[in-house]
Amino acid sequence: MDILTPAERRDAVVFIGVDRAGNVEFVKVYAVSEEKAKETLEEFFNAKGLFPTDYRLVSRGLEDVSGKKAITTRSEEELSSSLARLGLKLLSNGILTLEDIEEVYQITLVSEVLYERVTSERREKEEKTLDWREVLSLGVDTLVENLRGVDLSELVPANALILREPSVETVAELLNGERDGPIIVETKDAGRYRNLDFSAFVRIPPLSREEFAVELSARLGFNVPVSLISLPENRLNLRNVEKLAKLVEALVRKGFEREEALKIAVELNSSGP
Repeated sequence: MDILTPAERRDAVVFIGVDRAGNVEFVKVYAVSEEKAKETLEEFFNAKGLFPTDYRLVSRGLEDVSGKKAITTRSEEELSSSLARLGLKLLSNGILTLEDIEEVYQITLVSEVLYERVTSERREKEEKTLDWREVLSLGVDTLVENLRGVDLSELVPANALILREPSVETVAELLNGERDGPIIVETKDAGRYRNLDFSAFVRIPPLSREEFAVELSARLGFNVPVSLISLPENRLNLRNVEKLAKLVEALVRKGFEREEALKIAVELNSSGP
C-alpha cells in the first residue's frame, strides 16, 4: 500500500503539519510498535523526498489509546488546533484502526525551521516578561499577594507607602487622594481588593517545601530534611521560617534534641487555623 495514499491502516499512520506552500513542518507517526514507527517514518521520508537531518525529534514513546476505536484527524482535534495556531494544516495518510490495541508508539518531529521559529518566539516572550521584583521597582500603585513572606521594603522605591492587610476603605481613600509616592498593598488574599484600581498586580508564590527546608536549615544551622516539612501551603513563607526557627530554639533550650524539637515545632506550627 502506497504510504502517501490515504487509507484505513492497521499498523501505522502518519500525521503531518504543512504550511501554505505545502512544506512539511511537522511529522507524527503512530504505530503498533517502536520498530514499525521507525520503519514507517523512514518510508514516509523516502516517499516525500525529505531529509531526516532537516528535522528534530521532540517526542517519542508509548501513548495510551485505551477506549479509542481509531486514530484519525478528528480524534487529533487538539493537535490540529495547536498546528493551526502555528499556521499549519493537519493532514494524514489515513486512519489507524485500533480494535483491541491499548497502547501505540508515537514519534514526533518538527522541522529545524519550525523549531527555531517557536523557540525564538518563546525567547522573545520571556525577554519581555518582567518578574515580580522588577514590577515592584516601577514605583506604581501595586497590589501584592505576598504568599512567600518577602520583605517588600527592600524592593520598592523609598517613597512608597507599604500597607499590610489594610481595610478596603482605607486603600480606596488613599488611591483617590493626593500623595507623594506609590501605594503598595500587601495581602494574602488579593480578592479582597479586586474592585480597587491598581496600576499593577503581583503574585509572589509560596516557598516550595524544598525551599522552606533550605531556608530553615540556614536559619537553624543544621540540615532540615524536606520530609519533616509537613506544613500547609499557607505557612510555607519566609516569615514562618523565622517563627518556626524560634520555636525550635525554644524547645532545644527546654532540653529536647534538635530533631525531636523540629518535629514537635512543625506539629505545633501546622496545627493552627
